[in-house]
Amino acid sequence: MPKRLAFMTFGHLLAEFGHPKVQEFVDRVPGVYAAADSMEGFVGRSVRSMEDFSHSWGPIVAPKCWGGETTGRTAATLSLWDDIESVAAFAYHGPHGDAMKKRHEWFEHPGLPEHVGWWVEDTAEINWQQAADRMDHLHDHGSTAHAFNLRKPFGPDDQPYQLDTTVIRAKTARLG
Repeated sequence: MPKRLAFMTFGHLLAEFGHPKVQEFVDRVPGVYAAADSMEGFVGRSVRSMEDFSHSWGPIVAPKCWGGETTGRTAATLSLWDDIESVAAFAYHGPHGDAMKKRHEWFEHPGLPEHVGWWVEDTAEINWQQAADRMDHLHDHGSTAHAFNLRKPFGPDDQPYQLDTTVIRAKTARLG
């Protein structure tokens, strides 16, 4: 059965949402989400309701390694992708890549995992608790087939994986 890549990002901003120190980050979010939505290989993401702030894939759960609770400074995403190269092209290029260059201006850097990936069956439903557990596993055990980062990824066959830079370049070229 085909697999998809589940991917979570998690971090704490230097100030609460609405504070001028992080407003440029907040202002970039709609453009970054639009870029993800149009990215080849992007399947979907947990979307927050503006009415009650609930998330479509369940309530946000903070990894224990990050203190186990969310705050007014928590920025997190949970998404599904067809492949690792799509995530890498999106993360390091285009609007998200531009924002990544400024992340030190907006985010704390406590030396904890800031992203985690893991493979799921094509029809699997993911949620924030699973994502938090995977990030904790990455924190405790390093990059493994169960939970990995983009520096030391694993493929859907649970083997160490070498990113295909030719595919990443091709996907990046289509970002605009």
